[in-house]
Amino acid sequence: MKMDVVITGVGGQGNIFASLVISQSAMNKNLNVLGAETIGAAQRGGSVVSHIRISDGTIYSPLISRGQADLLIGMEFVEMLRHIRLLNPKGTYLLNAMRIPTVLNNMGLDEYPANEEILEAARKYCPNGYVIEASALAKKLGNIQMTNVVMLGALVKIMPFFDYQEIKWLINANSPERFKEPNVQGFEEGYELIENK
Repeated sequence: MKMDVVITGVGGQGNIFASLVISQSAMNKNLNVLGAETIGAAQRGGSVVSHIRISDGTIYSPLISRGQADLLIGMEFVEMLRHIRLLNPKGTYLLNAMRIPTVLNNMGLDEYPANEEILEAARKYCPNGYVIEASALAKKLGNIQMTNVVMLGALVKIMPFFDYQEIKWLINANSPERFKEPNVQGFEEGYELIENK
């Protein structure tokens, strides 16, 4: 058994928390897990990339090579597209339909591609993908920072490897006391964003 997961987004979207929950879930199945984060200027809205490698055998490197990821979770349009080549074209992507302009966009030195351009490029590279309004739902629930738990809910629906009750428990266990209830609600509603398979 082997699963390589990449989570990509920008600082403040909760990549690290999502990585923690996914890693703990795999360790609870007595699987080997290695992970690494590329954080950069995350606190200033910079790129954050998490690599999670899961296997019942030996894992020699925490980093996922080009074309090797089974799953790419994109918390934001451009960040997903920037790292799409890490995904195996026969893998799966889960994208949050959220646009966060880069520093260069804000300075007028670069243009943010149209959503449809990004989706067309993603579908051309990997036809198996899901696009959800995770941040819009999180905002509706009262806190856009719940985007990560909404994404975890959708993830459970599309990947049978992850157990609904276990991920829900891990989200609750790893959340600060005041965020436990809303995070669990975000997870539950994120699960419902994906139509029944």
